Amino acid sequence: MAVGVRRVVGGTSVMREQLRHLAEAAKAPNITVQVIPFGASAHPGMSGQFVLMDFPDPADADLVFIDSMAGDLFLESEAEIGRYRAMFDTLVAIALSPKDSMALVAEAADRFAGMER
Repeated sequence: MAVGVRRVVGGTSVMREQLRHLAEAAKAPNITVQVIPFGASAHPGMSGQFVLMDFPDPADADLVFIDSMAGDLFLESEAEIGRYRAMFDTLVAIALSPKDSMALVAEAADRFAGMER
């Protein structure tokens, strides 16, 4: 899922609370938050967000969900899943580490808090 860390949507207090909520959620063992910094330049995630779903039951096929202005799209072929899995792996590789990502999130939340004063 994509989340903007610096672009103000909903006002500074909304941004501060969303970022603090994200930091709290990231403490869960099943959640990893990584931020792709602006310095990463062009990357495969720029074309839009997607959700790569794999399921514990082998009978349930992996799939990719894309929510776009043109409508919802579910991709199920092995080739499509492979392409999006490679994109996801690239995004993980270029993103900040989870620790550095959370430091950036905390810094952004503090900056929004400072804007409210």
